[in-house]
Amino acid sequence: MLNLIRRTVIEFVDVDEETITEETHFIRDLHLTSYDIVSIIGRIEDDLGVEIPDREIRDLETVGDLIKYLNNKIH
Repeated sequence: MLNLIRRTVIEFVDVDEETITEETHFIRDLHLTSYDIVSIIGRIEDDLGVEIPDREIRDLETVGDLIKYLNNKIH
């Protein structure tokens, strides 16, 4: 799951893939806008065939938060 998120994030921001860890904060560390975050999550939703309600996206602050959410959603 981490690799999928890494590949998706680097399409939106110019960072080294290896610097993205579960502790990486989308806004503080990657300086993503809310639009970027929604776009990234939309791409991941399409790739995995899941849907994350908008009201739950705002609670996903770190890569680890997103991984945990997705693991619960698809298992």
